[in-house]
Amino acid sequence: MPGEVSQEIGRAYVYVLSGCLHRCISGFEPLFDVYTSPEKVSFVGNSGASYSFDSVGAYDDAEVLIEYKGYSNGDGLLASYREFLEKAYCTSVQFSRHSHDDFWFVTNVPFASKAGREIVSPKFVRDTLTSMQSRSESRILGETPIDDGYVRRLCERLAVVILTDSFIKLIGIRYRVRSGDSVWRLVKRIHGGRIPGGNFGYIESQVRDANRLEDAGHIQAGQLILLPWYGMAK
Repeated sequence: MPGEVSQEIGRAYVYVLSGCLHRCISGFEPLFDVYTSPEKVSFVGNSGASYSFDSVGAYDDAEVLIEYKGYSNGDGLLASYREFLEKAYCTSVQFSRHSHDDFWFVTNVPFASKAGREIVSPKFVRDTLTSMQSRSESRILGETPIDDGYVRRLCERLAVVILTDSFIKLIGIRYRVRSGDSVWRLVKRIHGGRIPGGNFGYIESQVRDANRLEDAGHIQAGQLILLPWYGMAK
């Protein structure tokens, strides 16, 4: 699909975008992701099709089911967003525990400029779902009825978040340390498997100063730290 990036960079963007959300949104806490706990973010709909989200988080006393899309441009993002709407609708309708949860689509590039803010409106969502069904493009919906009431309630809990690369570089990301993590591993993870500029000593000093650590080589599980981000390799 146009604009897609490599699998390794796409995986890195899950952590980068999640970490930037954590940095920007007070009260938001990432919980699980598709790489470490796939069973926590996977579903089987009434159509029999299996699907998953990239992450589950907590926000404002509710769970948030999130799709992260790190792209080089927005050419293919509208199609990805339509598929996300399909997953969000089916999950909110078919799984009662998620009927009041939030659904966020988070990306690093603008898209759907013609639709603008209407992409989270009931009309756009309903038209998307019914169109996918009528053209037999829906893998997950199957014959699930498209109910206007369910669509309106979903739209009240639907958000599209665009965190550009330049913004993430400016603000950095927040990360809760897990067992076995080190600054070296985290820096490589959020930069697609590389150390930016090849100068880890400088990056380590940035992490130490930003978090007021005596030694950036000693971080503990459960600790919240700020990490700089220098952009993804092309």
